[in-house]
Amino acid sequence: MKTRREKIVELLSENEGKTLLELADLTNVPVKVVAQDLDSVRKTIRYDNKRIEVRPAVCMNCNYTFSGRSRISDPHKCPECHSERISPQIFRIISS
Repeated sequence: MKTRREKIVELLSENEGKTLLELADLTNVPVKVVAQDLDSVRKTIRYDNKRIEVRPAVCMNCNYTFSGRSRISDPHKCPECHSERISPQIFRIISS
């Protein structure tokens, strides 16, 4: 039986990637737990010459891109226009 983190690695290895909410739904745990797991997975997969690629969140109002974020959690408000209509980050695992 696979651990939750192994399941996350398997899900993120698929080509299209997943959002935090999708991962939470597929693993039946809260988003906060998935975010913590992703931080651990990020460190673990380094040894297999892999990394987590993040397609950044984008404001749906002004197209501001949240690139360069070190946080795993999704942003809640745009710093430019203060809109809360933010497309979620998408995570996937790729070879380095």
